[in-house]
Amino acid sequence: MPDRIYLFDVDGTLTEPLEPITEKFADTFLSWMREKNKKVYIVTGSNIEKTKRQVFPSFLDQCEGIFTCSGNVFYSNGNCIYKNRLSLPDMFVEDLEIYLAHSPWKTKTGCHIELRDGMVNFSTLGRNASPNLRDAYYKWDRTAKEREDMVEYITNLYPQFEVSIGGTISVDIYPRGKNKGQVVDQLQQIHGTDVSMIFVGDRNVPGGNDWPLAQRLEKMADNHWFQVGGYEETLALIKHSELFI
Repeated sequence: MPDRIYLFDVDGTLTEPLEPITEKFADTFLSWMREKNKKVYIVTGSNIEKTKRQVFPSFLDQCEGIFTCSGNVFYSNGNCIYKNRLSLPDMFVEDLEIYLAHSPWKTKTGCHIELRDGMVNFSTLGRNASPNLRDAYYKWDRTAKEREDMVEYITNLYPQFEVSIGGTISVDIYPRGKNKGQVVDQLQQIHGTDVSMIFVGDRNVPGGNDWPLAQRLEKMADNHWFQVGGYEETLALIKHSELFI
């Protein structure tokens, strides 16, 4: 029987956005992993430093591997297995700064353009924002659709990049094809092409940063993906869904 592996996003899937994992949820999740002998991989848009602030190292150590920066970096057994490099066109950062200067969202908190391995994270609010400000921006953006406008702005200027909405305040930018969908190829190298994958994320919608991975799995037999609205729904899956038992 081929391997079955489980892939989980972090923000909005294992934790509240940018919040640490709760002790109760972590205990239940790790018990499920151990008692059911499940093979688990983390697939997040964040870098390893932010991931370790949300999901404590002893939790991560029990996973088979960690894909960070939307699959552009891969860690296993405490080692970095690969890291994709990113070359940005001239004026790329300047064009993001122009958008930032003209954003109708007026409260700016700093750390707006974050260069990560293989990708860029861009936010007009800024990653230094408090949880209350993040929530305020997220609610505003649901009506204003600024992040959808960011996607159009960047892809019109730089069609060699794809842009997806991630988390509550930002967009992720990477070379076309270097999204979360790329983890499928790496996992097939490790486990074989007949491996069965099950992915759980909160952005499995068109334009979301989980969507490319969900779409790769959609086209493969015996692979599945789930859209969740928070870690409580993830908990319900591992407790009650037939594919997780």
